[in-house]
Amino acid sequence: MHLSLPEDTHLGPGEALRPVRIPGSKSATNRALLLAALAPGTSHLRGGLEAEDTHWMRQALQGLGFPLHEPGGSWRIEGGRRPRAQTPLWLGASGTTLRFLLPWLALVAERPVRLEGDPRLFERPLGALLDPLQALGAGWFPDATGAWLHPAPVPPRRLDLRVDARLSSQFLSGLALAAAALPEPSRLTWSEAASPSYLGLTTQWLRRFGCEAVLEPGQWQIPGGTLVSRDLELPGDWSGAAAFLAAAAATGRSLRLGPLDPDDAQGDRAMMAILAAAGCAIRWVEPQVLEVSGPLRRGLDADLTDCPDLGPVLAALAALAPGPSELRGLHTLPLKECDRLDASADLVSWLGGQAEVIGDHTLRIAPGPASPTRAPFHPRNDHRMAFAAALGGLRWGGELQDPQCVAKTFPDFWAVWRGMLGC
Repeated sequence: MHLSLPEDTHLGPGEALRPVRIPGSKSATNRALLLAALAPGTSHLRGGLEAEDTHWMRQALQGLGFPLHEPGGSWRIEGGRRPRAQTPLWLGASGTTLRFLLPWLALVAERPVRLEGDPRLFERPLGALLDPLQALGAGWFPDATGAWLHPAPVPPRRLDLRVDARLSSQFLSGLALAAAALPEPSRLTWSEAASPSYLGLTTQWLRRFGCEAVLEPGQWQIPGGTLVSRDLELPGDWSGAAAFLAAAAATGRSLRLGPLDPDDAQGDRAMMAILAAAGCAIRWVEPQVLEVSGPLRRGLDADLTDCPDLGPVLAALAALAPGPSELRGLHTLPLKECDRLDASADLVSWLGGQAEVIGDHTLRIAPGPASPTRAPFHPRNDHRMAFAAALGGLRWGGELQDPQCVAKTFPDFWAVWRGMLGC
């Protein structure tokens, strides 16, 4: 796929990019879908993300015996029963689907469940999530194509667990979601959590379904038996917005996009502060419409501990910046759909810059001109690496292999991207 712009597309300062409508949030959608299945009654969800990751969650819930209807672009889920799988559940490459379903199934499923998916899904860390579940009597039996999960012999009434969440906050989120469906109050504790902003996002969604969870440093109090069905509009995706916001910064143009919730707990909302610190102008022009105006006036200096998914796009933007950049807090990137730390350094080099990886958590980037005779960039079957390559292509062009990997979270990305550029 060509990343170069058509010859008649001019990206001059002062001209506005065309407005962008952002799809629903994967993080919010998969949390809301699971909570709708956990809550007794019928929930209605609108504005959810239509993509591979959320498709696998919906398909898994149906396979577990939860009727899910999709009238007119909305979803209606009948929840509140114990899950029971008749056939294997295919989870694709969706880490949230696996890590959110696994604790719930391990605690209360009526029978063993067969879980299958892309090989990389089961290569990503699970041990720290499995340890407390196995201590409660659940069994995990992996093989070449997936794993059998045997639920605990007796469903617990509450949880009181200490969890090692250094590799993924999804371990805690999955346990908290499952705990909300138990009859008695639960407590989770930890000493350190990766990407802790996602715990706030889970708390926000627990409360939207009636569970007044209390999140404090190192512990989570989760009331049991309080979930209720809801009728909700799901928010736009700050992660999906990142490449478009960065496009305005890289080209020196202004861009309006939405719907985005300024009070959303999504950690990737930090994109606003990162761009503002690098010299961009940011303002809300309507309640859910954000305007960002470039250009970047300096390099990027950001700690991405709470928002590691921004890493690839910000690495590409740093390669286009007017000065050196440093991105920190990247220690979870090697554990994503691909090794995003290594892939981001590779992308910077592809864009003509120099990338220095310091330990497993920092990327220092110096921009430079890209060679016009580069080989095509390989995104390693990772949607966020493809988004980042699209951003880099605004200045240096180039070829991209496997552009359809964006379907994981943003199937219409290329159409929306071309629409923003007016081509």
